[in-house]
Formats: sequence, structure tokens, C-alpha cells
Amino acid sequence: MATLYNLLVIIAVSIGSFTYGFTFGTPSNIIGYPSFTSYFNVDLSGPNPGYASSMQGAIVGVFFAGGFFGSFGFAWLADKLGRLRALQIVCVVILVSVVISAAAVNIAMLLVGRILSGIGGGGLNVIPPMFQSEISVAHQRGRNVGFHGVFFVAGLDTVAWIAVGCYFISSANTSWRLLLGLQAVSPAVLLAISFLLPESPRWLLLNGREEQAFETLCRLHDGKNDTEHRLAHEELVAIKTQIELDAQHDTSYTGLFRRPSTRRRLLTGIFLMFAQQSTGQNVLFGFQVNVLATLGLTEWKPLLVSGFYVLVAVIGNIGGGMIMDSFGRRKLLLVGMIGACLACAIHTGLLVQYSGTDNKVGAGAAVAFLFLFISFFGPGVDVTSYVYAAEIFPTYMRARGVSMTIATYFAFAALYVCVSQTAVAGIGYKFNIVFVALTAVNTVVIYYTFPETKGQSLEAIGKLFGDAAVSDDVGEATIGDMEKRIDGKGMLEKKETANDKTQVSVAMVQ
Repeated sequence: MATLYNLLVIIAVSIGSFTYGFTFGTPSNIIGYPSFTSYFNVDLSGPNPGYASSMQGAIVGVFFAGGFFGSFGFAWLADKLGRLRALQIVCVVILVSVVISAAAVNIAMLLVGRILSGIGGGGLNVIPPMFQSEISVAHQRGRNVGFHGVFFVAGLDTVAWIAVGCYFISSANTSWRLLLGLQAVSPAVLLAISFLLPESPRWLLLNGREEQAFETLCRLHDGKNDTEHRLAHEELVAIKTQIELDAQHDTSYTGLFRRPSTRRRLLTGIFLMFAQQSTGQNVLFGFQVNVLATLGLTEWKPLLVSGFYVLVAVIGNIGGGMIMDSFGRRKLLLVGMIGACLACAIHTGLLVQYSGTDNKVGAGAAVAFLFLFISFFGPGVDVTSYVYAAEIFPTYMRARGVSMTIATYFAFAALYVCVSQTAVAGIGYKFNIVFVALTAVNTVVIYYTFPETKGQSLEAIGKLFGDAAVSDDVGEATIGDMEKRIDGKGMLEKKETANDKTQVSVAMVQ
């Protein structure tokens, strides 16, 4: 069972997820500030709307471009230095990016700051869910990794409401500079408390630090009545056995594609993030202020609507995280995809019909279906995709696997965000039909190819993809030849099974 300490560590790591949401959402709000668009000459109603549109796309898009590279770089650091040290370095990168962005005196300086924010964001979208999955017990992993999605949208919502308040600051340039500067608060807090957090026990075992891994497992998962640390011993055996089984394989990026089971995991994770981005969520949110303006909402009103929009996402992500371990990842994902597809289709039709008109009923309906979209996307697609992507990879390739799935997320986010501004200028909001069609097709693919992972240990999930894996029974594993003591407190006993394999169980020495 998990301890209170385990939950506190999960929440502490989630501050990184909050930071990602806050930095992600900042540009979507500041482009609604007339003082900001005027200062950087990116006002869509100004003398050069084409330049303004492309620069607004760049302000949002370069974040995703940076995230693409950051997801690979910080995954490498997470394997090399550990999950915890990589997380600390991410915090430093974010803090540097905030200084550059908040002090920007021209568009080039602002874009450099946003690229650095994106690089840090790539790390914050890889490390927290990976870290959370590695320190969670199987029956609570959906809820625990779901904290990543919940805190991510909580960061989005927080910056949205702060943006509403900053809009009314009398000193025009202070409003958006303050909003950019506030991005430094949560990474500074996370950096400070990170020195109190444990390293992932799976990473410790992967790097031969067995004693420290055992001590960490005891703190994370021992119950009050487990004075002899039986569960920690059993979990240690299962993890170590799986690592030894996995050590036989090529762990390079190319090796991951050559082996059928790992190739299937990678393609599943990559497709999942492609499907998530192909719902159009980042386009619908990233330029929401501009879209709402075409529906008659001006000045501070789009910022207010955006705040409520993300609040719905927060509530939805919390709900999805709470029911995921009982309802199942696959079913929740399918419900979310179908609902988001239908809502986006109707929202798009209403936008095409009523944007730029004074029909308040039509505009209100378009906004309502935008909210219906996020009501399905949040609990069904957003929170679920991070949990699924973090848990389908074995320990030895988790950092690489998660980095490739998150890199896919950033690659398609950047593509859709950059293309959407030009496409909308050319064909209007009919461009959203692309997202509707892709989501419909992707839902069918998920239905036929994605296995259910709820209730499975990280080690047992491998069997769903064709790997040799330890037994689902806690404390037992099928391995070749292991007979040794663990820290002098437990030992492994060999028992011959019917299929001539060795079944290992933990026998506690009193």
C-alpha cells in the first residue's frame, strides 16, 4: 500500500506539472493585452495584420519547438543523472527563461525566452509523469500519474485568472511583464523542496544502488502493520527481476525500434500523442482570445471566458484521474475522443456560420460547444494520455520511450499551431474540420489496437506487448537463476515449476 509520504512526493513533483501549465498558458493570455500587442507590433487590427498573425503564431509555436528538443534532452539527463537531478535542472532553465521573457525589449528577445521556456517545458512534460509512475503502486497509479494532468490544467487556469486581474493594471507594460515574471514562482518553489525528495527506486536499481532503492520503497509503500518490510522486499524482487530480464535487450533508440514488443510500445505512445494533438485542443485554446473576439467578446471578456474554460478542464481532469483506476484507461480515452470529436464538429459549424456576425444566440452556442469539447477532452483524453504514455514502457527504456511520445506531442502541437493561423486566414474556421476527421479515424485505431493497462504493475504491463515479464503475484517472478539475500533481511527461494522455470518468492528471515 502507498503511504502518506508517497502521496506528498507525488504532489510535490506535480508542482513541475503546474509550472508547465503556467508557462504553456501565458502567451495565450498576453496576446489578448492591447499593450502587449502594441509594444511588439503584433496587433491583428494594426497596419500589418499578416506580420502580426505570423508573429503571434511564433510566440505560441516556438514554445512547442523548444519542447520537442527539451523532451529528448531531459529524458537523457533523467537516465544519466536521475529523475530528481534532471527535474532540478529543468527548474533552473525555466527560471532563466522567465528573466529573459519578462525583460524582453523586442520580439527576438521574447522569442528566445519562449524557446527556453519550451525546452524546460519539454522536461516538465516528461519527468513528472515518469517519476510519478515509478513511485506508485499499481492500483493507485492512474490517480497518482493523473496528478500531472490535473496540476497542468491548474497551472493553465491560474495564469488565466491572474491574466484577468493583470489586465486592469493601470501601467500598461507592467501588466504583461508581471504576468511573464510570475512564471518564476512555482519552479523556484519546486527547486527549493526538491532537495527533500527521494530518487526513483527503479532508477536506483537500474544503476546498482539496491540498498538506497530498498530504503526508498520502505518509505513509499510500507503500511503501518508491515514492520518487517515484506511489501518493500517483494516489490524490490519484482523490479530487480524485470530489470535483469530487460538487460538482455538493446537499449539504444534504434534497438527499441528493432524489437517487436518495444516497437509496438513506441508506436502506441507516439500514436497516442498524435491523436491527442489532432483533436485540435492546443489550437482551440492557444488562439481562443482571437476566436472569441470574432464572436463579439472584446477587451477583458475573452480572458474571463478562458478562465472558466480551463476551470472546466481542471474539474474534468480531477474526475478522470479519480475514476481511471476503476473505469479503465482505454474506455475513458475512447469516450473522451468520441465526445471531443462531436463537440468540435458542432463548434466548427457554428463558428463558420456566426463568427463576425452580431447573432448572440449563435455565438453563445459556439462558446457552449467549446466548453463541451473541453468537458470531454479533459477527463477522457488529456489526463489519460499522460498516464498511459508513462506506464507502457519498462524501466530501462521509460525515459527514452516517454521522451519520444512527448516529442511527438510537441512536434504536432508546433505544426498545428503554426499552420492554423495561416489556414484560418485563408479558409476560415473550416480548417477545424481537419481535426474532426483525424479524431474520428484515430478513435477507431485506438479501439482496435490499445490494450487496457489498469490494475497492472509496471513490470506486468510488458506482457500486454509481448515481453517476458515477472508474475502479477506480488513477490513472485519467473527468472533463470537468482538465489541471494536482500540486505540480510530476506532471501530468495528457488522452487521448480511445471514448466521447468524457476519461480522466486520472498522468504522473510525472522
